[in-house]
Amino acid sequence: MRIIFILFFSLIGAASGYVLVHVPSEETIKGCFKTSMYGVDLCPTDKKTYVPLKNISSKLQRAIILTEDSAFYTHKGFDEEGLTRCYEKLKETHKITCGGSTITQQLAKNLFLYKDKTFVRKGLEALITVKLEKTLTKKEILERYLNVVQFGKDIYGVKQAAQFYFKKHPSELDVVESAFLAMVLPNPEKYSKSYYRKDLTKFARKRISGIVRDMHRYKMLTDDDYFMAMGKLEYFLTTGHQEVDASPTDLSSDELNEMIDEGAAEAPAVATDLPPAETPLPDAPAQVEASEQSTEN
Repeated sequence: MRIIFILFFSLIGAASGYVLVHVPSEETIKGCFKTSMYGVDLCPTDKKTYVPLKNISSKLQRAIILTEDSAFYTHKGFDEEGLTRCYEKLKETHKITCGGSTITQQLAKNLFLYKDKTFVRKGLEALITVKLEKTLTKKEILERYLNVVQFGKDIYGVKQAAQFYFKKHPSELDVVESAFLAMVLPNPEKYSKSYYRKDLTKFARKRISGIVRDMHRYKMLTDDDYFMAMGKLEYFLTTGHQEVDASPTDLSSDELNEMIDEGAAEAPAVATDLPPAETPLPDAPAQVEASEQSTEN
């Protein structure tokens, strides 16, 4: 019996030591280092490689939050509905088939973990997610995410992506370009193939169109931005064509109503807490504090 107790507590000690070694300190999280997943150099103080959130198009920020984590500014790192779905899949398949659903979880994986899907790694992902939420503001989490996330084969971070695909600075990205980058995130190497063929695949066109319509539906775009984006989408990435400037003044009332009706019919129900296009994205502390107060009342 004594041997069993010794082995039991030895295992607990070993597990605790393993966790302590792999959960980063606040100093590490806020500092400069090479990410574990893809070996990206991340350094918030390096002005040559790192792009502050204020210098990243708000259209891209909105597109990515809408598609990747619509409750980003109100949750504390985890999507309860996503966790429930993951648990149900786990019961059915006895395998971990779902990845990190929130931006914070994805960042935890990108910064400090690897691609293997094991119970140990998922446990560490959860612990690191909690640590990130406690150490960084929401804006800092989003900023780091956009600086390390993969946008294509050997393309990491929004600075590389904006330059490679569009020869632009991240601050200059328009609605369609932002929707394109949001579209490729789930499978960057596969979904970016539209760029190399210089024409949108059927899937890419439908997905980008849906993102633009959702952004307009949830008032993340003005009417002018929406109609111009839908016009540009017609020849996006296609060589030898001029982009269409489909502003409201160029379209008939019937065409305007048709575009609006299509958007309302196709857009899925999305729970998003982002403000309208005319207002800046929220700062995390105020947003989280307001959420906590509403829960308590």
